[in-house]
Order: sequence, then C-alpha cells, then structure tokens
Amino acid sequence: MKHQVLYIWLQQAVGLYSRLVSDIFNRFQSIEEIYNCEDFSFLGESKSKYIKRLESKDNSSAFEVLKRCEALGVRITGYYDELYPEKLRSIEMPPVALYSIGNFRDLNKTPCVAIVGTRNMTDYGKQTAESFAYNFSKSGAYVISGLAKGIDTAAHRGAVMADGYTVAVLGNPIGDIYPKENLKAFETLYKRGLVISELYPGAPRTRADFPNRNRIISGISNAVVIAEAGETSGALITARHATSQGRAVFAVPGAIGAENAGTNKLIKTGIPAATEPMDVLSALMLEYPERIKTYEPSLTEQLKSYGSKAEKKEKTAKPKAKPVAVEESFKASAPELEELKGDEASEQMPQEKQFSGEIADRIMTVLKGPRAVTADEISARTGIGIAEVMTELTFMEIDGKIIACPGGRFVSSKF
Repeated sequence: MKHQVLYIWLQQAVGLYSRLVSDIFNRFQSIEEIYNCEDFSFLGESKSKYIKRLESKDNSSAFEVLKRCEALGVRITGYYDELYPEKLRSIEMPPVALYSIGNFRDLNKTPCVAIVGTRNMTDYGKQTAESFAYNFSKSGAYVISGLAKGIDTAAHRGAVMADGYTVAVLGNPIGDIYPKENLKAFETLYKRGLVISELYPGAPRTRADFPNRNRIISGISNAVVIAEAGETSGALITARHATSQGRAVFAVPGAIGAENAGTNKLIKTGIPAATEPMDVLSALMLEYPERIKTYEPSLTEQLKSYGSKAEKKEKTAKPKAKPVAVEESFKASAPELEELKGDEASEQMPQEKQFSGEIADRIMTVLKGPRAVTADEISARTGIGIAEVMTELTFMEIDGKIIACPGGRFVSSKF
C-alpha cells in the first residue's frame, strides 16, 4: 500500500487541525506503524469517535483522494518523510501532510523568511515587501508567504524578480484555485516556485482554514517580517504564531497614525523593527554562515524616497531619483559577479531591474483600452523583456488589475 494513502487516511480519521496528531506522532515512528496499531485507547475516552475511525482502517476515501492528487500532479509529503520541513514537526498541531505543486526543495538546509501583511497595502507597503523579498532572495534565502492579494503577492513578486525561490502556503485545498479566474496565474507560479497546502483536493472547507494556514507560514520559516498591517490584520495572527513557535519576528515601521500602522503596535510590544533587509539577514548569518551570501542587500531608491519626500521638496535643485529596483551597492563578491574581472566587469554587469510599480504602469498604458492584447505585443510596445512581462502579468492578474482572455490575451479589469 502506498504510504501517501496512509497519510490521507490519518488526516481524514482525526480531522483537520487536530490536536491529536502530536500525541500520535510522538508515540509512533512511522505512518505504517500508526496504521497497523489496533489499540488507540491511549487517546482517552473522550476521543471515542476518533478512536473508532482509526481502528476501523477504512481507507477507501483516502484512495479516492490519492487518485485526484495523481491526476493533478500533486506531491504528498508526509510527517515522517525526509523532505518534510523539520521546523514544522515541533509546532502545535503539525500538518499530517503537505500537498504541493511545483519544485519541492529541501527547506531544512536553507534559511526561510516569511513576509506577510495586509491585503489593502499602500504603495509604501508594496515597495517594502518587494524590496525585502528581492534582497532576501539575492542573499540566498527562500521567501515564504500566503499568495493573498496585497503584501503576500508583492513578496512573491520580489522573489521571482530576483530569480529566487518562493513558497506560497494556501488556505484552501491544493486543487482549488481561489478566485477561479486566477487559474493561469497560479499555473505560472507553480513553475516559478512551490505552492503548498495541508488541505488535500476536495477537503471540507471551514472558517478556520486561513487562520490555521498562518501557523504553517511561520512554522516553516526561520524569521517572519510583518511588512505592513492594520491593527486587526490577519498578519498579526502570523506574528503571534511565530512568537509562540520561537521564530524571530520583525516589523517594518509604519507612518504614525496611518491606517496600516499596526506594525508600530508590534514594535511597542518589543518586536524588533526592520528598516532594511540586513536587519533580518544578520540574525540568520550565525545559523547559516554558508548559505547567506556575503554582500549587503539594500533598499531601492524608490522606497528610500518615501522617507525623504519633505527634504526633496525643500531641495528643488536636487535631481529626482530614478525609481530603480536595487542600488548599485551589491559588492563584486556576489556569486553571479565572481567571474567578472577588470574592465570586463563594468561592461558585462547586468542592468538593474526595475520594480513592478513602473513595469505595471507601463503595461497598463498598453491595456488602457477594451481590446485584449498579447504578451508579445505588450513587450514590443513597452520595450520590456517578454519574461518580465509574463511575470508581471501573473501578479497583476492575482491583484485583480487585469483579466486573462482566450488566446493568451490580456485586458484591464476596468473594461
């Protein structure tokens, strides 16, 4: 019998988000040992309905779920499997299994940093999330988030722009696309990173799905950054999970009195402030000295400009800073530049990438009418490379700014 079936069987027997799984996992050494056990009375009399399910060994429904997983190309990584994230095993209510689509890498050997925040982000929050994610990826860390609109999407976008690896943790079954019109965007993300959920295809939905997925976002991460959040934002739930799990938590300061300044409340409680990516990365260097790259990440000129607008108004003679992606401050010791020497380095250094704000604006100028346009046409009319166009279209679709039409065409959602 395939051991994946046994994980599905156990999850169905005890239910989703069950506190019983820790007691069960601590008692047994393998999923096969759990399935072969005939006596689960150690769980207590009050758990009689779960004991009955466990002892009945009915796995017919689990086999049906496995068929759906195989048809969708879903990978099942169970609690006892080698690639199951070690950090997840120690949290309260660890997932019985992770269902995923994409490139599943070993999350135990590389630092993982979560970036989360509000769905109703400001331009400042968007720039913060993208810039931090971009620099984390360039430094060698994996970026974790929840693939929701707002800060989550900006975090994934920043990692993709840096050619980094990003993991999206869903609050819905792995086979479901929410919202449905984002199917094409999700398929693109499957190819660029990893999408995971603890909910198998067809799993029953509850109101607890999204709050409970936050414990996984923080659980697989070494550090969690709250980029921007209101005082009642779901991102603060992730911060609480991270704190209880012993993860490092950082908050990006917000403007005093602003609606999305919930991060300031966290800072007042003792959470460290993160004003640049190195505030977070320096905490990981001791644990991963060979994984975090040696150059110092930096903020974008556009993000820095948010804190100096008043000063720039007074100094009118000073030229306006270009909204570029990353300052020319990466040292030549960065791995991608090691082979460049002498004058060749200045000639062959790649051009700086622009962050999505400007790219999206240029794309929208092409999509300003009701006619649907292909990605190739967008690339030709804007001068942006087709790869960058396709990446940005993916996230614009998730953000609800554009709609994908038949024939690989796109149109603004305003028409």
